[in-house]
Amino acid sequence: MLRNYFKIAFRNLSQSKGYSALTIFGLALGLAVSLLSILYVADELSYDRYHEKVDRIYRINSDISFSLKGIQTARSPTPMGQTLKRDFPEVEEATRLGKYGSHLVKSDHTIIRENGVLYADSTVFDVFTLPMLAGNPKKALTEPQSVVITARTATKYFGTTDALNRVLVFDDNDVRRVTGVIEDLPAQSHVQGDFILPLHETKDAKVNKWGNHIFNTYVLLRPGTNPQLVEAKFERILQTYVDPALQRFFNTTLAETRKAGNYFNYSLMPLTRIHLYSDRDGELSPNNSIEYVYLFLVIALFILLIAVFNFINLTTARSAKRAREVGVRKVAGSTRAELVLQFLSESLLTTFFALLVGIGLVYFLLPMFNTLAAKNLTFNQLIEAPSILYLLAGSGAIGILAGLYPALYLSSFKPITALKGKLWVMPGRQSLRNYLVVFQFSLSVLLIIGTLLINQQMQYIQTKKLGFNKEQVVVINTAQSTEQEVTTFKHEVLRSPAIKTGTVSGFLPVTSNRWNDMWYAENETDQKQSVGMEEWQVDPDYIATLGMQLLKGRNFTAGRLADKQAVIINESAAKRFGYQNPVGKSIHLTGGEKLTIIGVVKDFHYESLRNTIEPLGLVVDASMLGGHIEPYLSAVSFRLNTTDVASALATIEKTWKQIAPDRPFAYSFLNDDFDAMYRAEQRTEQLFMAFAVIAILIACLGLFGLSAFAAEQRQKEIGVRKVLGASIPGIVALLSKDFLKPVLIAIVIASPIAWWATHTWLQDFAYKVDIGWWVFALAGILSIGIALLTVSFQSVKAALMNPVKSLRNE
Repeated sequence: MLRNYFKIAFRNLSQSKGYSALTIFGLALGLAVSLLSILYVADELSYDRYHEKVDRIYRINSDISFSLKGIQTARSPTPMGQTLKRDFPEVEEATRLGKYGSHLVKSDHTIIRENGVLYADSTVFDVFTLPMLAGNPKKALTEPQSVVITARTATKYFGTTDALNRVLVFDDNDVRRVTGVIEDLPAQSHVQGDFILPLHETKDAKVNKWGNHIFNTYVLLRPGTNPQLVEAKFERILQTYVDPALQRFFNTTLAETRKAGNYFNYSLMPLTRIHLYSDRDGELSPNNSIEYVYLFLVIALFILLIAVFNFINLTTARSAKRAREVGVRKVAGSTRAELVLQFLSESLLTTFFALLVGIGLVYFLLPMFNTLAAKNLTFNQLIEAPSILYLLAGSGAIGILAGLYPALYLSSFKPITALKGKLWVMPGRQSLRNYLVVFQFSLSVLLIIGTLLINQQMQYIQTKKLGFNKEQVVVINTAQSTEQEVTTFKHEVLRSPAIKTGTVSGFLPVTSNRWNDMWYAENETDQKQSVGMEEWQVDPDYIATLGMQLLKGRNFTAGRLADKQAVIINESAAKRFGYQNPVGKSIHLTGGEKLTIIGVVKDFHYESLRNTIEPLGLVVDASMLGGHIEPYLSAVSFRLNTTDVASALATIEKTWKQIAPDRPFAYSFLNDDFDAMYRAEQRTEQLFMAFAVIAILIACLGLFGLSAFAAEQRQKEIGVRKVLGASIPGIVALLSKDFLKPVLIAIVIASPIAWWATHTWLQDFAYKVDIGWWVFALAGILSIGIALLTVSFQSVKAALMNPVKSLRNE
């Protein structure tokens, strides 16, 4: 019997190829989006779960407030890990991880600038699961001048994974021996790197102070330990270690700090929550947000619902053609249950074909999706044995749910009415179809408005005056170069007429992971009046090269010794210090280090537009700050004086090769680095646009089905109107206006929801566009236009039909 049902179902699908194609393709699109979403969400939720002790690993986060400016960082004090292991019996092991930017790595035949260099304690192998292919994990990072590398790195530098005891040179003179080869770190890890160097050999590790937040600290708790009980004991750490450090270095106490409105808090974050729930300063790699994952999942679910509703609309639209079949079967003795099973069989078969087409769409769309989502998902993940079973079960459930209403509807026809062709439609059922279209277009309008608003915000970011000129600035990474090399390189490049200006600096307006200190105005010592301010080491050409505006005072002068104790502050700093005429005034740190203000630069955005502009100071000699910040000059930036960028780059590279022939030439453009801060938003915009197009396409298929249904039901009415003299444009208008109502209702429903959603998203930006009425108007016009174009085909087709055909039974 069941076999017969599927045979009849296949025959019916074959006889109505057009409708079958629309039904299958619409459902396939929805299934394809759902499958891509499942792959994406599964990948996001799998981060860091490969570690054997994952349930017991936690990172120590720090929440610190200086000068009433809160800092949320993934780093913790240098001694934190070992102190917890010593003082807290609940802590089984602790380890630290850190990164120091890029390094030059050289073997006998290869030299590459690498960004994936990690520093770790030897206990890293006791906390994390890092399978060692060669070497002893207990000794690999305890031996002097050692390095542990991944298998792919061993192959890249030595042509084989058998790299034990081979030599790598870091930054020209740091010779290290490979003491271990580990498996490549999975992509689903918040820690990414190809080299692990001993952390205890770094200068920062040797300065073992509670005021130094340099490394990420991870602890492995003993089995059965309640992490909340461990967190409750952190107050003991604050009183025992942090309070004396504050007294020693900042001449204050923990109690006074809290009284002034500032704070020190430490907390434990489960390892598996870092990737989706943490966006702190000092992250080892960029993380995603659980909000984006939820948004992605909800949109995919809505698109699948649109596809399912399409199936319902397109199936019921064919009801008039299936009426006589139902009547004959009922007269021949078929029960309603048997008819329901027959139509459900047809639904299941349609869903199965849609699944096959959907899997094919995933195969072709996956590379594009990987690019948009910045992923490396594989098609094999979808067609593995367990996945296939889930897909079949899921598609079967969708087929039953999607086919249940059409099956009950079609099987409810009375045989006499159906055989006479006098099929009438119950108002409630017709309303249901309209409700489905309203739902479909509400989601489509929501996605259109979201896409327009995100695009508008991104355009605003690109065109907003930033306080500096990011165009035509090329940045050369000179980390690990000597001061003499950098100075010579800058002066030699400036000889070229293609270069306008150049500057050597430690920070640029797109640099991340910065820190701030507590500064005081003249004669001020009250912690409540302190100002949290960052200090950047620059040279006298920094302001001119980056196109900044000096509002008051003067710039630094090359060779002027007094400028070593001078600072140029921004407008925000001047306001926070309470200086109306700051030039000539001084500011000082808690330890007494003093700088004289010689100028005020116009506020410029040195972080993402999500953040407000905070106090900032520019200095030419960071060594005068008593070790609060290290002298740090890692980049040379040149403003080009030509449109021939390739020629200018060739000149810069030629000069670089003359000064540093053994080092690779690495550069970037400042505007590209600026755009990189908004990659997440750019991906969101592109995904929204893709989803909006798919949702509109599927919704139009549903509207096409509804217009076909309406035209089919009103054939006799149209015939009568034509006989009475109605024109074709009049009939087209008559049929089309009925479909404007659900679309207009959809616009009304979607607009306030879209306003709330986009308003909430924009709250992440300190500087943002206003949500204008024109966005909703444009979305409404687009939706109405698309709807009219969709239904016009069926309306024109119905209007051109010969009235004799529709009235011959009367």
